[in-house]
Amino acid sequence: MRLLSLSALLMLFTQIGLSQTSASDPVDVQGWYGVGLGIDLKNKWAVGLDYQARFQNNLASYKGSYISFSGSKGITKRLDLLAEYRLGLLQGATYHRFSGGAEYQPKLKNLDLGLRVLVLNNIQDFLDPAEASKRKGFWRARLKVGKKFSKKWEGYLATEPVMEFGGNSLIDNWRNTIGVKRKVASNTKLDVFYMYRPDYSKASYNRLFHVIGLNLDFSVDSGKKKK
Repeated sequence: MRLLSLSALLMLFTQIGLSQTSASDPVDVQGWYGVGLGIDLKNKWAVGLDYQARFQNNLASYKGSYISFSGSKGITKRLDLLAEYRLGLLQGATYHRFSGGAEYQPKLKNLDLGLRVLVLNNIQDFLDPAEASKRKGFWRARLKVGKKFSKKWEGYLATEPVMEFGGNSLIDNWRNTIGVKRKVASNTKLDVFYMYRPDYSKASYNRLFHVIGLNLDFSVDSGKKKK
């Protein structure tokens, strides 16, 4: 509860506004705070619902909120098919993102490995009717390595280049993440992470984002048989 209260206070004391990086100030510190619910169903099906609020301009400005609906289907013990729709509510524009892909999760001694490949279609609708909608396609590949230290603690490392079809550069942006998860209840985990995110999407200059993240993840297994 203390961690939840701290997260809420950080949001309440943040000034609401919108600011962007520029060629003269290309580095920014962002905060991503979220809560998610994952439900395991029968026959290796699973669904999820996530909400995330993002802050930028060195944590001083509210950027927007993202709501995600996801589903997965286990094909084998180690291979899952993935699909997701994400709604982004930002100032001046609404984003619709559709994605699909697969994740392979082999086991290597005491490490949990994950290789995920996604293809994404991003649609940007502006609130100004004079501006036409924009569509962009991306694909991204994430390699993730996790390790459980105890029943309550686990850590992970991940790297994920994001490539835009027909973009200014081969790699649009690159997400490099280190995080730790703490089991705070039987079905609840707290995920705290840092992301080093260089961005190459601008034609005239590169940007760099330092992301501090906090997620509270709930899980439900509705496929378990009742005793």
